[in-house]
Amino acid sequence: MLFDNSLSIINRTGAYHIAKDLCHAFVPEQARVRHWRLGRHAPEGLARKIAARLMMMEINWLGDSGHFLVGDDVGRGSFRLFLDPLYVLRSQLSQDDIVLCHDVGPLTHPRLYDARTVENYRLAYDKIARHAPGMVFVSDWSRDNFVAIFGARFRFLKTIPLYVRTGLFTGPTEPVAEVDCPFLLTVGALETRKNQLAALDAFREGGFHEKGYRYILCGSRGAGHQEIAERVASTPGATILGYVSDPQLRWLYTNAEAFVLPSLLEGFGMPALEAAHMGLLPIVSEDSALVEAVGGICLQVPPDDPSVIADAIEQALLRSDAEKAKTAEQLRRLASAMSKERFLAEWRNLLLSHQNCLAALSRTG
Repeated sequence: MLFDNSLSIINRTGAYHIAKDLCHAFVPEQARVRHWRLGRHAPEGLARKIAARLMMMEINWLGDSGHFLVGDDVGRGSFRLFLDPLYVLRSQLSQDDIVLCHDVGPLTHPRLYDARTVENYRLAYDKIARHAPGMVFVSDWSRDNFVAIFGARFRFLKTIPLYVRTGLFTGPTEPVAEVDCPFLLTVGALETRKNQLAALDAFREGGFHEKGYRYILCGSRGAGHQEIAERVASTPGATILGYVSDPQLRWLYTNAEAFVLPSLLEGFGMPALEAAHMGLLPIVSEDSALVEAVGGICLQVPPDDPSVIADAIEQALLRSDAEKAKTAEQLRRLASAMSKERFLAEWRNLLLSHQNCLAALSRTG
């Protein structure tokens, strides 16, 4: 098996950590790995930034051209696993291969991406549709969106849900000094896709600051962060924290009244699952991967309606202690079942059975 982990050159989001864990589990015992044209060597620091720029220049210039493809020696009876759809563009691709898809956001929600990203992913998915490899998705929501666009004529379409990286949530807690009253919490990149603007409007319209609550947002800067920061500055009781340590983040999760994320797009819904791991009720977008991630144990809201989001926040805050304890136990039980061990076991079964199938076909062919 050959794992294409080119995404790690440019991506340091959750997808990077998933790819890293898959490679750690299977390379080098069962698989080889490549990073674009750098082979098994994974660059870091300045070298990674330079490689990322060169790789994206190549993708932007050559797209799905068959010229100057990254070479490999995958022969009959073996296959490639692409850890992101984009990187099929500069590689050979066949029906024997497997592609991991977190979401088809550039196609279903193009307004959330720049035009070049949308075009590159459109080319990548068109190439995938032509060759019809095996497809793995992180949620049924992502799989259903993919099938709605491209149909089901692929070698297989399988969902392997993600898992909580529990290391973040073990250890001591440290109070955040500036948070001195009950609060709502959002953890996630400050970007348009996460829809913090609607949550901020709901917090203001619901008068929650006047009722003695604050709204705390934590996350790195993303596309649209400036508008979010300006809205926070004009919303009494809302605060964007700077860097918080892991002990402080654990304290925030432990002490928040509810987790608010009416996101416009999530391939799996990891933020909601992390909140569930801490027993924290998620308020999330209706009919989304976030709802799927927590087994429906959440309050669902239309992401474009701050008044309904405010009603859901009010409902969360009015729960009795007994209701909070019951929901927290349900959420923790669900999250504990979404383990890394379960995730890797499902991948191991898929990869080995696929390899055995191809080997058998090679012998008989």
